[in-house]
Amino acid sequence: MRTATEHFLRNGYHRTSMVDIAATIGITSTALYRHFTNKEELLTRSVLDGLDEIIEGIAHTEGLDELIDSLAHGALAHRGMSALWQREFRYLSKDTQALVMRKLVGAAATAQAAIERARPELSHDDAEFLGWCLLAVFESVSHHQVMLPEEEFRALLRAVAHRVAATELPADATADEQDYAIDPVIPMPHEASGSSRRDRLIAAAALLFSERGYASVSIDDIGAAVGITGPSVYYHFRRKSDILADIIDRAAAATEHYTAAAIDDAKSPVDSLERMLRYYISFAFTHRDLVRVAVSELTHLPADVAAGHRTRQREGIMTWARALLAVRPDLDIDAARVVVQAAIMIINDVVRLPGLMWRPRLHEDLFAAGMAAQVTQRT
Repeated sequence: MRTATEHFLRNGYHRTSMVDIAATIGITSTALYRHFTNKEELLTRSVLDGLDEIIEGIAHTEGLDELIDSLAHGALAHRGMSALWQREFRYLSKDTQALVMRKLVGAAATAQAAIERARPELSHDDAEFLGWCLLAVFESVSHHQVMLPEEEFRALLRAVAHRVAATELPADATADEQDYAIDPVIPMPHEASGSSRRDRLIAAAALLFSERGYASVSIDDIGAAVGITGPSVYYHFRRKSDILADIIDRAAAATEHYTAAAIDDAKSPVDSLERMLRYYISFAFTHRDLVRVAVSELTHLPADVAAGHRTRQREGIMTWARALLAVRPDLDIDAARVVVQAAIMIINDVVRLPGLMWRPRLHEDLFAAGMAAQVTQRT
């Protein structure tokens, strides 16, 4: 199971075979089948067992401090778990998907209850929101490779989590959203009719990849979504992976553009940090499909192309981390990267949770939680 998890994280579920797993262990695939019926069972066991260990760790915690300590321990002990279930969730059976969601909702409810006990002034809904944000902090370590001494790493995660749990949520939306509005990176599917066919194909593919997963979407599916045949798609793209690469490239280019704008337009280091966060929130809401695809589908690209995109993503995080260092000189660059990843993960997670989309001030709530993750809130 440990070897299978490593393969799934590195290469993706569809690019991993039972032969690959068996060869790494030093046994035959026939021997592996004596223990697991098929690859899906391995994925299911890897996801559920890892989640169970983390959930069991917080089930009997007393108080917010103990809960956060347990989550920090579990996040580092099972560092790839969040990335594994987020990337490969759609390839689990429907029953397993439902079970995973029940477990995650249960973990969020445990976090919510701990926050409510520590902050009785909060409404039930606000405590629920912060509970999900708290989990996202610990999920974030699955999505980067920063290495810190374990005790230092735990202390850093605990500090971020405590700030998020203590977030003072705004009573009303205060920012002028128009100041941080972004131009469409690609048109939304319902807006794509007047765009070029290439843009329409990219919009359709982003939506399909987000909903079904790259491996489950065919060229015919993409063509049909814009009213053309599958072979006609090849007039615009050489292969399906080129469409995925274009989607991820556009997402990266957009975040680079708005990061540069945040730096250029800022009046102070704190203003720069705030602008980066507001731009990213606006981007994530405008392009949820792109965010989900960029997070979960990178392993389907050719290795050299994927490596280039990972480098680009890492450079973007470094730019944000350096902006944080201008505000937080107590951190070093690696610690700043960890903190920034936590703030970004809060946004990435929440915009994919339908149960939170009803909140009337969600943009401002996310801004408050994202800033709290990075710096101590000002009174």
